[in-house]
Amino acid sequence: MVVYLVLATIGINWERGRLFDSVNQLEAVHVQEERQLALNLVVSYAILAINANYLSEDLSAAAKLLTLEIDGVVSQLEKVEAAHGGELGGHIARLNGFNAELKRDPTRATIAQLREEFHQLVLRLDSLTSAIRSRKGAVLQGYRDVFGRLTLELLLLMIVGVTIVGGVSSIFFRQLSRDIGLVRLRASEIVRGYRGTPLAVTRDDELGVLMSAVNDMEAELRSRESELELSRQQRFHTEKMAAVGSLAAAVAHEINNPLAAIVGLAENLVNERSQGNFSGRSADPQIDLIREQARRVMTITHQIGEFSLQRPLVPGFIDLNTLVKSTCTFISFDKRFRGVALTQELAAGLPALFVVSDHLVQVLMNLLINAADALEGREQSSPSIVVGTRLVGTSVVLSVTDNGPGIASENLDRIFDPHFTTKPPGRGSGLGLSLCRSLVQQDRGEIKVESVPGQGATVQISLPVPADGAVQE
Repeated sequence: MVVYLVLATIGINWERGRLFDSVNQLEAVHVQEERQLALNLVVSYAILAINANYLSEDLSAAAKLLTLEIDGVVSQLEKVEAAHGGELGGHIARLNGFNAELKRDPTRATIAQLREEFHQLVLRLDSLTSAIRSRKGAVLQGYRDVFGRLTLELLLLMIVGVTIVGGVSSIFFRQLSRDIGLVRLRASEIVRGYRGTPLAVTRDDELGVLMSAVNDMEAELRSRESELELSRQQRFHTEKMAAVGSLAAAVAHEINNPLAAIVGLAENLVNERSQGNFSGRSADPQIDLIREQARRVMTITHQIGEFSLQRPLVPGFIDLNTLVKSTCTFISFDKRFRGVALTQELAAGLPALFVVSDHLVQVLMNLLINAADALEGREQSSPSIVVGTRLVGTSVVLSVTDNGPGIASENLDRIFDPHFTTKPPGRGSGLGLSLCRSLVQQDRGEIKVESVPGQGATVQISLPVPADGAVQE
């Protein structure tokens, strides 16, 4: 529309310019024609005066009257001479000569010659008048042509403009109807639970603002639902750990009672052997083995009991290495870790961290389970998971490394997005790493993932050391 209007304006202005030129030329021709008529009238009066005084007996008086007429004609000729390109200059010079001769010595022969000169002048003026009329006709015809063409062009421009406006309006309203339908459909989909790709905003008007508002609403709902799901997952973890803790404490208590009796009996046998009251020398190794294995079982049940204790969801100073050991011991009983070498590389002398311990337990368990899932089906390649801790500057870094297939480069930027998962349907909700990042950020930490496809993946968690953090040996 803008291009059309610009071109139409340029065309109309050009035609208007030509029309104005024709009008100006016509005005100039009218002015020239008026001057020519005035000249012809003066010449006619002069010819009448010459004819009236040709036979006059008083030549002096006649000469004075004729000289006045000649002066008037010369004055008019001088006014129109420039318009005729100097064609009347000869007549002006000859008339001035006759004027001077009449003033000096008026004769009837001079008057006769003057009359002949006026006759020639009339013929010349008739020719000039005809030329002016022809030019006037040409200018009028040009004006009519331009006016007719301008009228036709305006009509065509109006028709084209109506066609363009109609077509543009049709396209506009069809697009408007389509976009309104898209917004209505997307709003219905959002109500039904759609949380996918945002609606493409293709407009800069009020409907575009509405599209952006629908996208914002979807993003806000997705964020709220993710927060609710993360909160639900965290509450579920807490409740699950509490239930496991109660069960583990009860089991550990029941196991510890017979184990205490077994250890007590084994130590009595050891004491009797040391006093020489026991003669079954062949059973000595079995006595030591019974005591060693019973103590080992008691240690495991003690660790499970400590791990399963319900922890407060408030920050406190913790020993990261102890938390890693108990978590790895507990998680190793999961069937997914059968055949997987779970190794701990814990740096000594780490400072205490001021965090919510249950957050780190939940994060570490999620990372270990993800690593075990990634190693599923890789028994022939010695699957392994390495949990490490180290001090880097003013932060303690907790890392979980596996030698699984790794993460595709195109997925690295999306692994922390809620509901994004590469696991098969039914194997994951896509909230594990998103929950880990949320929990780590609550403890003022950072989490990142490094991976080379085919060479495994490493998740690193950096937690700040408090200014008054104690060093754990």
